[in-house]
Amino acid sequence: MVPRLRSRLASLTLVLAACPDFSDPGTSITSATTTPYEPPPDTADSTDGDTTVGTTTPTTSTGPTTVTTDATSTAEPTTDAATSDGTTGTDGGKMSEWGHACANDDECVGILGAGAVCLKDVLEIYELPAGYCSKHCQLPPQTAYVPDDPTCGRGVFCIGADGYFEACAVECEDNSECPREGYECRIMPTLGQPQDPKFCLMKDEYEL
Repeated sequence: MVPRLRSRLASLTLVLAACPDFSDPGTSITSATTTPYEPPPDTADSTDGDTTVGTTTPTTSTGPTTVTTDATSTAEPTTDAATSDGTTGTDGGKMSEWGHACANDDECVGILGAGAVCLKDVLEIYELPAGYCSKHCQLPPQTAYVPDDPTCGRGVFCIGADGYFEACAVECEDNSECPREGYECRIMPTLGQPQDPKFCLMKDEYEL
């Protein structure tokens, strides 16, 4: 063991002898040049190819879009004048004035002028559904109708039975010209002949 220890001491002496004397003023120590430390680039902005490293794009979650439809009724307005009682509105066709629906005489005066009446039936034999605006006129004896009657006016007939029932009405040719419910284009019941003109009158089902 002693020879080994002596060998180590000899090696240590040689090492120390080779070192410079720090007490010698002429001896200087030169430090190795050290490159200043630079932190790595901010990974938040660095990119590698098409992949962005460290950059997070906020994602906004969009839920399903709800479309609210205004529940507005799309029902088309009715053009038929008669309401539940058939007394208001515009009937249209040949019954826009003569034969218009009514509840009282005043309504007919507003449509046809002075002397107008609201007829509800014909001699209590036929009902006139929802009323019938007209005027009373006068027929010559044994005559069922007279066109352009002075009381009714140009283009309007006085029809009926002399001394029993006489009223003004307009001529028609087709049922479409008499759009009111309960009426049709026809010759006068009972009195009419096949060659006679047709008028907007009540249907047979309204016979009382």
